[in-house]
Amino acid sequence: MPIVPSRYCCHGWRFARKAVSRMDVKYSTKGNQNLQTIARSDNFCNWMYSQIRPFLHGNILEIGSGVGSYSQRVIADFPDSQVVLSDIDEGYVETLGAQYAARNNVRAVRLDLANPPRRADFAAIRVPIHSAFALNVMEHIADDVAAFNNIYELLQPAGTYVVLVPAHMFLYNAIDKAIDHYRRYNRRLMRKKIAQTGFRIERMFYFNFLSILGWYVNGNILKKELINEQAMGLFNKFVPLLKVIEKYILRQSVGLSLITVLRKNSRSG
Repeated sequence: MPIVPSRYCCHGWRFARKAVSRMDVKYSTKGNQNLQTIARSDNFCNWMYSQIRPFLHGNILEIGSGVGSYSQRVIADFPDSQVVLSDIDEGYVETLGAQYAARNNVRAVRLDLANPPRRADFAAIRVPIHSAFALNVMEHIADDVAAFNNIYELLQPAGTYVVLVPAHMFLYNAIDKAIDHYRRYNRRLMRKKIAQTGFRIERMFYFNFLSILGWYVNGNILKKELINEQAMGLFNKFVPLLKVIEKYILRQSVGLSLITVLRKNSRSG
């Protein structure tokens, strides 16, 4: 599986700085600062993307594109697909649209998952969607079950929805509050949510166990509302080693995030 060169994450950081001044009120200043910190972490960005890439196919919708850290990777890896980037924040959408204006297979649209798929923002997608993914999005939505059902309706039959969400409520802290997270998930809660939709769970696994301690100390004990840049930079340097430990020793049995791969019924309309 190809990994996109690290220059893409650096490019995402430069784009993030442009987006700050144009940012809509939908996303907090602290949330944007955290996005920028992550966008500078090339090894971590590549690692996270590698977890969801195998499940993407056909025309792809990215939900919550933000500063475009993962948008670049999808566009590079799927040149023959129609790629729709989206965000609820109009500032991000405007900047993404301008950045990829020369690409005939890329479109950026404003998308609010709380709205039914028949609304104008869903109609703006304009192409059939075979797979969608959302990284750290569903926890921002009050009625996440309704959002899951809206995506289910949008997808083509047998379509795939890949979701990464923050894991474990005992880790809910000052950072979650600062960026308006309604919840953190575990396997049981995710299964309960998906049981209220038409989706079938194909895979579910945890991701990024080795960040739990740092997250807990920074947000739960020290009550910091921002990701620690120095700690993130150090962690980023060790990702090549840490991802091997997580895959072959910890076997993705626990983590700071939960990844779920969902499939729509092949006979669904």
